Amino acid sequence: MIIMYKYFTKERKNMHSKTGITMIGLVMYVTCFLIITGIVAAITAFFYGNSSLMTAELYSAADYNKLNLYLVKESEQKGNRVSEIALSNQQMGLEDADKNIQYIIFSNGDRFTLDSDSHLLYFNSVCICEDVQSMKATLDYSSGKEVLSIKIGFTNKSYACKYTMFQ
Repeated sequence: MIIMYKYFTKERKNMHSKTGITMIGLVMYVTCFLIITGIVAAITAFFYGNSSLMTAELYSAADYNKLNLYLVKESEQKGNRVSEIALSNQQMGLEDADKNIQYIIFSNGDRFTLDSDSHLLYFNSVCICEDVQSMKATLDYSSGKEVLSIKIGFTNKSYACKYTMFQ
């Protein structure tokens, strides 16, 4: 029993001499903390970067859906036809002849206008799409019906659709 007492008191004294934070322990702690913080920051930046890309794609999809609803409405009106598709406003006689404008005019007077300088698409005078990079409209009569084909390109995505005009 005395031997055990001497052994434990000796170990206890050695333990007391090793207490506290050493410089090596502190450096290791700070280094590990910085590495873990850097990894978390990199993962967070990656997810936030991808979420902004998803937001831009969702935004262009929402704008395309608005355009699609307007064109479906136009194509369902009885007797409504495409009167004119043009790539420049010089034919329209607008004041600002330097602007690059594309437009589609229907027989009921409704008009879709793309201002390529500001990248905005208007229905009559209401802006329905932003960030539009390109728009191409063509008419096809090969099926015996008037079919309007629209290809529209946003910054992140492009869409194409065909609308058969109601007879």
